[in-house]
Amino acid sequence: MKYLTGSVEHALDGKNRIRIPKKFKDAFGEDETLYFVRYTGGCIAVYPKSSIDERLEALKDIKSDNKELLRAKRAILGAIQEVEEDNQGRTTLSAELREYAGIDKTVLTIAMGDYLEIWSPERYKSETGAMSLEDAYGVLPF
Repeated sequence: MKYLTGSVEHALDGKNRIRIPKKFKDAFGEDETLYFVRYTGGCIAVYPKSSIDERLEALKDIKSDNKELLRAKRAILGAIQEVEEDNQGRTTLSAELREYAGIDKTVLTIAMGDYLEIWSPERYKSETGAMSLEDAYGVLPF
């Protein structure tokens, strides 16, 4: 999979459907299964199977005797759903996902290397604050 970079603002259609932007879809690969995940900060992550499998591998060893880890495992696995596209490449954002992410009509899709984040533009601005690129370079070793 190609490293995902960039962002795209786009709209839900009248039936609350979106298309994963072509530049990201192409980077995932044509046959890659994708998953929506209710993610931290109030966004929806989009993981390809290859990336989500790596993250879920650590959950396989969680046993029922550790109640805190088991609750976390349930929360994480319960927050994942397979992306189902129609024959025109559209996928419906369920009412549950839209409500969780605060999405109304417009979405902002942000590339995060090996996955995507789908945000309400307003929530994204609120979550990221006024961080400039100069500030970001000061925080991350880039």
